[in-house]
Amino acid sequence: MSTTATNAQAASNTERRVAIATTAAPFVIGAGAPFLNSGAAGFAGLVVGGAGAFAAANYMNRVPASLMDQLPGNDILRAHRSTLFLSSVTSATALAVGALGGGDAADNLAFGFLAFPSVPALISLGWWGAVSLVPLKLRTVLGGAKKKAPTLAVAAAPAQTAAPVSSQVADIYRKWAEYISGAEGTNPGQELTVRGHYGNTWAGVIKAPMPAPVNVTAETVGALYEVPAAQVKITPGQHPGVKLITVHLTPPPEADPSTLEGLWARHVARKGGVMPGTHLEDVQDDPNTGGRAALVVADEDTARLPHVDRLDLAGALRTTPLLVSYEPRLNPREGVIRLMDKNPLEEGRAFPGLHVLRANANGYVVLGQGISGFPSRLQMADPKLGAQHLIIAGVTGSGKGGVSQLVALAAHANGYAIIYADPKGSSNPAVAEMAAYAGTGLDGAMGALRLAYAQLQHRIKESEEQGLKNFTHTPERPQITVILDEASRLLGEESPYKKEAAFIVDALAAQGRSLGIQLVLINQVMQLDQLGGLASIRDNVFMGGALVLLRSDSQQKDLVDLPDNFKGCNPADIPAVWREERGIVFDPDMPEDDPRRTFGLGYVAGPGGHPEMMRAWILEDASPYIDHNRIAIPADFPDWDDREEIALVCVLEDEEGNWSVGEITVSAGREPSADDKVLAVLAEHADPLGLEVIYLHKDAIGEAAGLEGSTLNNALSKLVKTDKIHRQKKDGKEVRGMYGAGTEPVTS
Repeated sequence: MSTTATNAQAASNTERRVAIATTAAPFVIGAGAPFLNSGAAGFAGLVVGGAGAFAAANYMNRVPASLMDQLPGNDILRAHRSTLFLSSVTSATALAVGALGGGDAADNLAFGFLAFPSVPALISLGWWGAVSLVPLKLRTVLGGAKKKAPTLAVAAAPAQTAAPVSSQVADIYRKWAEYISGAEGTNPGQELTVRGHYGNTWAGVIKAPMPAPVNVTAETVGALYEVPAAQVKITPGQHPGVKLITVHLTPPPEADPSTLEGLWARHVARKGGVMPGTHLEDVQDDPNTGGRAALVVADEDTARLPHVDRLDLAGALRTTPLLVSYEPRLNPREGVIRLMDKNPLEEGRAFPGLHVLRANANGYVVLGQGISGFPSRLQMADPKLGAQHLIIAGVTGSGKGGVSQLVALAAHANGYAIIYADPKGSSNPAVAEMAAYAGTGLDGAMGALRLAYAQLQHRIKESEEQGLKNFTHTPERPQITVILDEASRLLGEESPYKKEAAFIVDALAAQGRSLGIQLVLINQVMQLDQLGGLASIRDNVFMGGALVLLRSDSQQKDLVDLPDNFKGCNPADIPAVWREERGIVFDPDMPEDDPRRTFGLGYVAGPGGHPEMMRAWILEDASPYIDHNRIAIPADFPDWDDREEIALVCVLEDEEGNWSVGEITVSAGREPSADDKVLAVLAEHADPLGLEVIYLHKDAIGEAAGLEGSTLNNALSKLVKTDKIHRQKKDGKEVRGMYGAGTEPVTS
């Protein structure tokens, strides 16, 4: 037999002897009390009274732990505190009755119940009831059955564990057995198995005797191990009779308000917080920011993560918008949060060279650095879809000019031909320097757009004649990047060229991509009235292309419908300068540093990608990087030598003054009909290669054609009946409000 088994057997024998003595004490003392003289009775009273006082204190758990731990058999004293208390009370009663009343009184206490009903009988019955409870509660010990001794740590430990139990784990078992799972505990029979002990945290499994469920509470465990109930986590197991428990002996990170976990639990994930029903996983140090990063995950009863405003999130995390970053993931239940000590974009990075702007196999260039440390990329061209449009938006001083230079320099580095329209006339001289054609001022910028439109028409005709399907960039037939700076000067309500400019930009946006013509719009704001009033421009450019969103003075998210992946990104939250908050009271001895501007700081994303805060490369002047011997021109355009003349001719009128749009021509002096306008809009949005039907919603058609109400509805109905247009169908059912040019395509 092992030493452990021997010790356990010895402890069991001792416990049985104590149980016998506890049961017999009232009878022995009661029988001998009448025969004691006054001195002996007084001494016996002191002994029994002292023992009773100790038993009462033990029963009420008032004996100091330091004293109890020094007493022999303290584990038995703790386990049988109720029976010891009952025995001491009944023994003291028998001693007092026998010593003071003599033999007759002792007989009345022992046998008075026979004279029922009477007062002595009631006293006798009460005494016998209390005496009988002692052996009843100790029946398993008195019977000698092998018992899982709740008073012994070794009995509560898992039997299969061969390795020695550490003193900390042994103490966990001892307390659990004495105060919870023991016969006198709060939850008898609900045994604990410790599965792991990690410094200030331990975890285990609670198992209840079949068929009872586990009902131990966090409050009970917290009181036992002297920790707040919030630091005790009890979760369901495989069935109600099993639960998992984790106890943090010191506050866990989520309970510490100075940590990311604590801030998230207290201010973000709480009910009524900015992202309720969420939690953090995989929390780790972020060497790029000096702070912490984590995965945000929706709780089981939360369908997806909400779109959160960065300013609200910064406030909840007790920081500034420049020191918090949140990036949704493609999985709607996940996102990435970064809480920074210092924004790594504050210093900015100088432009490293042309190599970062040379497109990879998928047409991506590196525009700058993301807050996560990953490069911030922009797609200039897609191998299958063709050129990718772009909008750059931001107020003066936000870095719009610097980003424009980088985009133009990327086009130059990749051999694209640049057509530059600059209505202001002095927006970006370096871009004009690398352009194949640059038109400055209102008239010159309009001329640049006309030249771009002429090249679009040439490529449409060329593709039809040669049956070209996918555009492939070559030096002889290069991709064309059309850059319209300060776009609202040509497309806005006050522009004398609004109608023609909007028509050209709309055509480039709708048809240019598959023909290798990239449209880049640069403007301070993105409202429709600043983009020609055409929803089709918005839909085809920044809904289907890429968007660089820099600092704005207005709430852009409320003034224009941003793509879903930009929800929560508010450019108005980006401050104009990097600075520390100054003190409330002026201190003349405190040096005041001049603030540095946040130019180039913003968000960038293409279709389907989620934006993160980024900062574009710092490039004051792109001129040193321009190779004047390699400025690309659209050599495939046969009328390139006549570009100056082309730039002077309005595309909406011919020499006789006829107004034309697409395949529709209206004689001078006659206003086009509603039918003409609808057909013109659909013709301009048609796939130039004829590979697919492009469908538009009737609201977009009406907005582009200047029609509304019954006039628009009647025109659409008439054209459908005459088979000039048709409604879109999906799975054999019509899609409400969607129309395409021509008759319905026949599918095999």
